[in-house]
Amino acid sequence: MRSKANIAKQKVDMSGKPAVDVVVKEVRDMQRFSHIHWRAPTIMGASYLCGFIVIGVHHGFYLLMNGEPASSALLQSWVNRAGTALAFLARLCLAIGTSVAYDQWMWVDLHAKPHDMRSLDAMFSVLGNSFEFLHFRIWSRKPALAFIAAVTWLLPISAVFTPGTLSVQAVLQSNNESLRIGERAYTTNSDLYCGYGTDPDGNTTSYVELATGLFVPTMGTVLNNGVLPVQPSTTNLTYHLQFYAPAVTCNQSSDEDFQLAKGAILEYENSTSTKVFYMGWVPQPGWGPVVNGSFFASDDVQLGNTRLDLVSQDAARVFIYLNTTGYDSSGNPTPFSGTSSAQMITCALYNASYDASFEVNSTGTQQVTASTKFQNWMPALETVPGVAQTSLVSRQMNMQAVMDVFGMMLVGPITFGLDGSRSITSVYALQLNQQMYPAQVGEDQTTLTQRQLLRNEAMFQNITLSMLFGLVNGQPGEDSLTTPAVSQYFESQFVYEPRTLLIAYGVSVLFALVCILMGVHALLHNGASYTNSFSTIVRVTRDPALSRLIADEGDLQGAEPVPKHVRRVVLRLGRSAKVLPSNSPAWI
Repeated sequence: MRSKANIAKQKVDMSGKPAVDVVVKEVRDMQRFSHIHWRAPTIMGASYLCGFIVIGVHHGFYLLMNGEPASSALLQSWVNRAGTALAFLARLCLAIGTSVAYDQWMWVDLHAKPHDMRSLDAMFSVLGNSFEFLHFRIWSRKPALAFIAAVTWLLPISAVFTPGTLSVQAVLQSNNESLRIGERAYTTNSDLYCGYGTDPDGNTTSYVELATGLFVPTMGTVLNNGVLPVQPSTTNLTYHLQFYAPAVTCNQSSDEDFQLAKGAILEYENSTSTKVFYMGWVPQPGWGPVVNGSFFASDDVQLGNTRLDLVSQDAARVFIYLNTTGYDSSGNPTPFSGTSSAQMITCALYNASYDASFEVNSTGTQQVTASTKFQNWMPALETVPGVAQTSLVSRQMNMQAVMDVFGMMLVGPITFGLDGSRSITSVYALQLNQQMYPAQVGEDQTTLTQRQLLRNEAMFQNITLSMLFGLVNGQPGEDSLTTPAVSQYFESQFVYEPRTLLIAYGVSVLFALVCILMGVHALLHNGASYTNSFSTIVRVTRDPALSRLIADEGDLQGAEPVPKHVRRVVLRLGRSAKVLPSNSPAWI
């Protein structure tokens, strides 16, 4: 019988080849890779991994700093230095790996074919001298090698973009806090709004007149055409307040009231040879079905002696008669659209709920807006049962004081004589603020009336808000309330843009990976690892012909420039040296 060894020798593999040949081939393959030293693949892999880790650290460091206060110049400078250092290290690690890959691929080219001395000079020195890329003819024949060299040189570009992905910016911060606000409450017994008297029996309070404390902020409100400044703040503040306060609603007057006023004003115009442009008044004795022109000629209307409606049994009112088309905002005659037709406005006092929004900036600017919901009409009363210390009595007196000062702003006439001369009496709002003037070029009377009634409502609301919360003579109200507020301020913070950093590093990592994979391929193809060190060059260039080529004493010094006869020599290195050279004397 045949021995097992003999049987084994006859076995063949799946492809039909004897098993012993397969073993020999595997041994030869292992021997072929025996010259691959661990250093080259280790450096390529470790440097790439190191670069990847440094990139992760860079990303993590910037994530850690994102949103942190940049509290000092010293902190900012050290953060910038750390980011620059990490970018440099990442680039350095990747460049080490690609430079080793370049060496391996260079020896693929050197083994493959002979090269002239000029090409060898460029190939060996390009990683240290970028001017070697100017020899386009050399690199056009070695695109793979040129690619690895170019990537190695261009990797530092990522270090230009990545440190800039962390910047210092002014970021708006918001904090919720409780804010104490000065207030002048309508339910507080105070002489800021009006003067009052108490009857001898002590059970009745009489309204006397509005107080100077209300007159001053009213004038300021009309001049500013807005709410007086509220309490200043070192930060930007936003808060909301809900409260009850007086408000007026202005609408076109009823036809009955308008016809009464129109007939009496026409009689007044005929008797004075004038044209009434504007007339503001409050109901008082003489106003009613029997009103005539003498009512509007009285000093009470002309001089505004009566500014509070103590006649109406429901809401206290102010009437405004307008015949303003045909005049510009300065009161001068001008062409107008439509037909000149007088109209009349009625503003009535109501108790309203306010929802006010305050935006106060640290720069001193502010924006105060409010929406109102009318609750019930409010009459003006000459006497109120109860003492002034009662909140209901105080509210009544103070609310009608605001209506009193509102009337002071609006009552009185503006008339034009037949010669075009203008006379304005007692109408403070129109004298103080030209924007309140009820005329505009090219607008009809209905449009002008609608605009004027909205402005009157806004003026009353501004007076209300100014008296409640504005600074009067630089001081807030003595009463105070607490409300939630949002404080906003700008803080210098580090702001990170990860997308830019990851894109810049991603491109670098991708191209470096391609180069390293090419280096690994070159290792396997060469079956050995190489460097471009002097000792490697010496070991592959020993040749008698080369010694004869540089036998001249001047050539032995190796100084620049390279002699022409040396530059033109074509060298065969490595495996290509085994190929028989041509008969040309320029081959070594």
